[in-house]
Amino acid sequence: MRPLSAPQVRAIRALADTRRLSEAAARLNLSPSALSRHIAGAEARLGLPLFRRGWSGVEATGAGDAVARRCQRILARLEALDAGPLAEGGRPSRLASHARWRHLRAVAETLRCGSVSGAAAAMGLSQPAVSQALAEAAAHVAPPLFQRRREGLAPLPAAHLVAAAWAAIAADLAALPLNLDPGGRVAVGMLPFSGQALVIETFAALTQTHPGLQLVAIPGSYATLGQSLIRGEIDLFVGTLRRPSPQPAFAEEALYEETYTMIARADHPCHAGPRDRAALARLRWSVAPHGTPVRRWFEAFFADCAPPPQTQPCEFFSFANAEQMILHSESVGLLSYAPEALRALPAGLRALDVALPEAAVPIGVTTLAGQPPSPAAAAFLEALRARVAARISPASCAG
Repeated sequence: MRPLSAPQVRAIRALADTRRLSEAAARLNLSPSALSRHIAGAEARLGLPLFRRGWSGVEATGAGDAVARRCQRILARLEALDAGPLAEGGRPSRLASHARWRHLRAVAETLRCGSVSGAAAAMGLSQPAVSQALAEAAAHVAPPLFQRRREGLAPLPAAHLVAAAWAAIAADLAALPLNLDPGGRVAVGMLPFSGQALVIETFAALTQTHPGLQLVAIPGSYATLGQSLIRGEIDLFVGTLRRPSPQPAFAEEALYEETYTMIARADHPCHAGPRDRAALARLRWSVAPHGTPVRRWFEAFFADCAPPPQTQPCEFFSFANAEQMILHSESVGLLSYAPEALRALPAGLRALDVALPEAAVPIGVTTLAGQPPSPAAAAFLEALRARVAARISPASCAG
């Protein structure tokens, strides 16, 4: 198998760094189509996909991440030479940005064989081709590489540095096709307020059981995550189920139930009462935007109240942020909690002692109907279900 070329190595590192095809191409002074050809060529040589379209741009696969690290090491070695021992008199060396492997190998073989003819024989090239490679290498290096003498070319310190760099780079390139774990990627959307901690706990478990798996957690609204699911940018999303889903293409799997709960500061006057529906309607409320299940429940609960409660829509993608806002405001909030989460409310918060009708909230997974999960997504779902089962087991409830 042929090793990756120098342009392919540069393209892989640039795309892994920027995660944008246009930005990576601009960094290398290439067109996006030329950069794409380099990436496609590298994937064909290695026989593995290195990048895929993701939520925030182009994402490296598990194999792509490993290859990008090796490409970074290769180019960092050349960049260190360019900026250090090969920099001379204000004239920069440009091995990292311009050299081809034939340039480095021509220097190394000429040094090893003691002549251009010997290097040509070792490389399987003509003498003119090796001479041209040496001339091109010299154009990229500030100090001279060889001194021409009557008996031939005498290597100078810069040639020894380039040859040593090529030996290390050749070893890195030779190792690239070996032991590359294609791994996998699971991208999980997280709806606000419900199930987010469970996703992170499941990811933590997967770091032990599936260390090669690329884990992506993405907070967002139902509409945003739904479109990402349809486009294939995420595998599934976790949170409050719609029952039924507004999208016929979506399938819902219930995992457990939470309960709508009214929350306020522990020292808020609302805890002293009264707590009938009319009194609650006179409080200041912080609630989710229109169209969300919690907002629909809130409006149905206060449907008969006149005037309706004063509300300030707040959209957070972090449950902790929502709690902090309630903790530092005069507003009362409506959030959903599992029993163990309600027992562990942050200091300074307190649930209102109010019996709420039909307050059960189904939490689960939304996927594309009729589409089997990828192996990576299946591993996540298995671990997720195990976490849920552990949470609601009799032992955990007793504790």
